[in-house]
Formats: sequence, structure tokens, C-alpha cells
Amino acid sequence: MIKAIAVLLALISSTLIAAGPRWDHSIKIDDPELTVEVAAHQCHKSLINAPELLEMWCEKAYEMGYWSALVPISLHTSDGTRLVAEAKERLKNKEPSAYTTLAWLYGSGQFVKKDIAKAIALREELLVLDKSFTPNQIAANHMKLADLYIQERNWKKVAIHAKHVLKHTQSNFQKKYAKRQLESAERHLSSNEL
Repeated sequence: MIKAIAVLLALISSTLIAAGPRWDHSIKIDDPELTVEVAAHQCHKSLINAPELLEMWCEKAYEMGYWSALVPISLHTSDGTRLVAEAKERLKNKEPSAYTTLAWLYGSGQFVKKDIAKAIALREELLVLDKSFTPNQIAANHMKLADLYIQERNWKKVAIHAKHVLKHTQSNFQKKYAKRQLESAERHLSSNEL
């Protein structure tokens, strides 16, 4: 028994050593050369690797202009007041990330009252914004719309959006996911016809 535990500890410690450090202590938050990209990266890495530094790094990234840093801050503190307010303010300027953030919040009921219709409206409006989105970004939005319509049990709309993803995406993940959405919609639609 003791020998088995010793072997297990040896395996675990060698795995941890091989993985190397997960947090880069050489990056200093007060470095005058610090970029917003590095601060944002540190913000996201801290979520798992240094949660005690999350608020400090994410606040720094936010101050430097990375407003999405409010997402990990909100999740870490369980207070999304600033995130919701910032996203609503940025929605006035038709910023795509404000649409996706608010759609996620309303679709999940995170920090706001769950409102699937509002989440759908935000994602539908995002589709008609005059922005240059990649085909995969558009497909991702259609995939999220299909997910929202699944919650409403609107199988015709699920099928429409899943078919769009299948036709336009280059992503294998999106194709597989949309195929499952479409199969589910077709099953429900055919069972309602009987």
C-alpha cells in the first residue's frame, strides 16, 4: 500500500514538473511597457493559475481598454453590475462584443433575469450589423441562435439556423454541433407531424 502511494506521488510530481510553471512571474503589472494584450492574457490566465491575482490583473486590463476583463471579474466576485452596465452602454455604439455579451447574460440568466426572447433579439440584430464578420463568426452566431431556439422549442428556427451553419462554416466543430442541432430539430418536427 505504501509502495503504491509512493509510486503515485512520484508519477504526479514528475507530471507537475514536466508541465512547468503555469504563471509567468516575470510579467510585472507596473511595467511601463506592459501592453493591453499582455494584461488581458494575464487576466484570463489568472482565473485558473493565480485566482488571488485575478482582480488586480483584470482591473489593469480593463483600465487599459479591455472591457471584456469585466467578465472574469464578475464571475470571480459574483457581481455582474459593472459588466451589465458596460455592455449596455457599448450596445448604444453597436459594438458586436456588447451584443454577444448581453445575449449570453440574458440567455443564461447570469447577473440578469433570464430572457430568451431578448437574447434572441440581440443575436438577430447582430446578424444585420454593418460589420465585416468572418463566415465562421456568422456561423457561430447562427449556432448560438439555434441553441436559444432549442430552449424555446422552436424547431423550425433551430433547423434554419443549423442549416446555415452547415452551409457556411469551415469549422469542423461547428459542423458537428450544427448537425446534432439539425437532427434534434428534425426529430421533433417529424414527431409533431405524426
